[in-house]
Amino acid sequence: MSAALLYYALNSWIVAQGGNEVFGAKLVLSQRVPAAMVAILVCSVLAIASSAIGLLYARRGGKRWHERIPVVGFEAIDTASVEGRVYQGAMLALLSGLPFVAMIYFWYSLLTAQVMLNEGSKKLIGLWNLGWLWNSKLSDPARICTNFTEGAIDPCTGSATILPGVEPGLFACLSLLALFIAAKHWKAVVLRR
Repeated sequence: MSAALLYYALNSWIVAQGGNEVFGAKLVLSQRVPAAMVAILVCSVLAIASSAIGLLYARRGGKRWHERIPVVGFEAIDTASVEGRVYQGAMLALLSGLPFVAMIYFWYSLLTAQVMLNEGSKKLIGLWNLGWLWNSKLSDPARICTNFTEGAIDPCTGSATILPGVEPGLFACLSLLALFIAAKHWKAVVLRR
């Protein structure tokens, strides 16, 4: 679960910065802002699952912190040795911490993107605006743009449909829940609680 989280987070991070996904990851959208938007959802769900499993493992684990992290890849490693503890700490940071660093970037991309109503006026609105509920149709109320060029025939390129206010609110709840469970996981690893 953690490996899938890391793989998806890194591929989405690359695309959100304008690159191409690696190893043929076809679940990642090809446009920067939509890729970041979907990555928030997918990474939050995977982080919740991964952290919940890690929390359960840590609570059932050994007396020292490095024994409360599953060994990834090298089952014969002595986790009590210096290099074993460094390895365990690096795996925890890589598989559990790095995806949250990527999610900070995804949120930055989402929060700084332009959102345009899709009712023909080409009017920009805020990401958290709920005013579209009374004036638009629910199936396609707004577009979140990778690039916005005012005055162009199609000013919003590299776009995806978004429900302003609703989707960001749900994504924020999922991200906060993922962070909360991850913090409980990290606390269980460090303090065995």
